Amino acid sequence: MSSGNLLFFSVLLLGPLVSVSSSNWIICWVGMELSFLGAIPLMLSDSNFLSMSKESVMKYFCIQALGSGLLMLGGVMVYMDLSVFWVFELVFVSGLFMKLGIFPMHFWVPGVTAGLNWFPMFIMLGWQKIAPFAFLINLVESASWLKSTVLVFGGLSALVGSFIGLNQTSVRAMLGSSSIVHSGWSCLGVVSGGLWTYFSIYCLSFIVLMLLFLLGENLLAGFGILSLSGLPPFIMFAGKWMILKGVFFSNFSYIFAILPIVGALLSLFFYLKFFYSFYLSWGSVGQTSNYVVGSSLIFIILSGVLTMFIF
Repeated sequence: MSSGNLLFFSVLLLGPLVSVSSSNWIICWVGMELSFLGAIPLMLSDSNFLSMSKESVMKYFCIQALGSGLLMLGGVMVYMDLSVFWVFELVFVSGLFMKLGIFPMHFWVPGVTAGLNWFPMFIMLGWQKIAPFAFLINLVESASWLKSTVLVFGGLSALVGSFIGLNQTSVRAMLGSSSIVHSGWSCLGVVSGGLWTYFSIYCLSFIVLMLLFLLGENLLAGFGILSLSGLPPFIMFAGKWMILKGVFFSNFSYIFAILPIVGALLSLFFYLKFFYSFYLSWGSVGQTSNYVVGSSLIFIILSGVLTMFIF
């Protein structure tokens, strides 16, 4: 790794830590932007994929810059008490939704992920969402009326993301649609609790899936895609079960959980479609030994079963 990339990687890692540990909203915003500015050169330096990679990075840059502007405008109005109107809190939430790719600011996610390689995709869908989610938790706690709003848009995000995924034929675009669905579930975790556990499980599953794609293990990659669906006994089910328990045992109506559950049901169709495709491609090649396949599948299944007893 060159010295320049090492510097950008350090900025990328330290940005969310600055945002989460700070008590001043402007420092939180600065930490978020530092992470964003460290991510862009790293994403542009990946020239081993399609020619549309740099186009996707520039789309991501423009969208995130617009979201940062909305965050600054809403933050000045909300945290400096220049106005008491609820519309500025809504502007602030809109900026966070645009950075996170949550409905109705979800439109850019599949198109951007379709042109990215695996590591830049993980930066965009995983690490870059830590600071905005922490910001969203802080805002929801300070403005209680936003809890119902975040729950509604989270449910709509899970539903709309599943519909978008049904039309995808590219694995990368499908993972972008899957991110919209998981961001919707994370919104439920923001309000009812369990966000960081759910998000950690999602990031871990995504890292494992990325490594399997890089190793060319088609069958295991198919099971990795299937594990993102939250189907029991895979480990993602533990995160969804934890969020559902938080919604059911909170003061909110169970109606808020209907849309995410329907979205999870619809998303099973495209998860199974891609799993079947990878399974057939593995059967035609058959390079993986039975020992590796068996031990890996047992680990994936048992990890989900054991975490069900924990949560």
